[in-house]
Amino acid sequence: MSRRYVRPLSPLERYSLVLNRLYRYHVDGILEGRGDVDIKRLQQAVDKAAQSNPAIRVRLRGLLRWCYWVDSGKAPRVHLLPVSPWTGDSELNTEFLQQRLDPMKGQAVADVLVVPCTDGKTRIVFRSVHAAIDGRGLMHWVADVCRALRDETPVGSSSRLTDLDIQLANQQNIPPEEPAAPAQCVPVIEPDEVRHGELRYIWRRIVLPSNVSQLLPRAAEFFAAYARARVPGGEVGFTIPVDYRGLRTQEMGIGNMTGYLRLQVPEGASPRKLMQQILTKVKAFTDCKTFPGITTLRWLPVWFMLRQLKPKVDALLHTVSPALPTGGLVSMGSVVMSDYNFPGFQAERFYGIPGAVGKLNMIFINTPTETIVSLSTPATYNGNGQLDTLVQAFTEHFSSQGLAS
Repeated sequence: MSRRYVRPLSPLERYSLVLNRLYRYHVDGILEGRGDVDIKRLQQAVDKAAQSNPAIRVRLRGLLRWCYWVDSGKAPRVHLLPVSPWTGDSELNTEFLQQRLDPMKGQAVADVLVVPCTDGKTRIVFRSVHAAIDGRGLMHWVADVCRALRDETPVGSSSRLTDLDIQLANQQNIPPEEPAAPAQCVPVIEPDEVRHGELRYIWRRIVLPSNVSQLLPRAAEFFAAYARARVPGGEVGFTIPVDYRGLRTQEMGIGNMTGYLRLQVPEGASPRKLMQQILTKVKAFTDCKTFPGITTLRWLPVWFMLRQLKPKVDALLHTVSPALPTGGLVSMGSVVMSDYNFPGFQAERFYGIPGAVGKLNMIFINTPTETIVSLSTPATYNGNGQLDTLVQAFTEHFSSQGLAS
């Protein structure tokens, strides 16, 4: 008999639980296409894929340092929703997405929503809690469900590694660095002067009509120029996630197996120079640096950290300080849409909703024929249409000839 799947809750995952209580900190992927989805057959495929990926069935158990993700044996549930006017381009008409998955209440870490839409498309939303699953893990999970729907064998994963395990194993590879003054990064767009109500995040989807190569450094260059047109000489920097799978380990876990580095964007820096900076930092194992005092988080209750964070949120998100960079940029790599087809369903697009954290987040996925980009900000960055203006400028810039590969 195989050993029950158990994985320790890493310190960064504990902090993600805090953010989930504050913002609804999810990793959500949307599979969009045409056809009728058999709910019973989809649930059977989810069950089959979950047998090969027990990390998708976990529940939170334990206390403080002794918190673990433990396999409950129960696969995520599939829910059929009423016909919706949702277009997939934004959070408009997505009240169902505002419902938070909360492991702190013993709930599942993932579920699946089937949304038939009035535009003739069906959108299947694979929802997950970032504290338990990261972006690459979600993509693996979705692909395995689609394999099961085609009666193929899921690839599966039973890795128990955490991000902290990988970081600690690579500490000796990190060369010493000279201390540097903390960056005071400006946001790309101006926050609303007057802010009301509870904090919530909004997002926009952009479909670029070609496969845009090197979009991550090009986007960093674009956002920096956009920010400095408003704040001349402002410092600009972005958080860049680094996937440990295939880089720091050969294990294919679906939990949080991601490190982070900071990309600074000097004035006049070209995309090539920015990409060189990223590669240099990856070579120096910068993504494996642990945050100061990170292990202390294992001993801090979520309620305590939440109480400490709440009074600071407005300042963190809406003022310039070393606490947060300009934003985060995430490349989810390239996909072929036929990998997401299954009997009765023709996949057209697969894309993510950026996690609700920070001042501006961008996630993008390349296909052979187009690039799908999602941008998110707090709603307090769009009171006068700031985000929508940025989206229009971004779309026009990257739809221009000469930028596609």
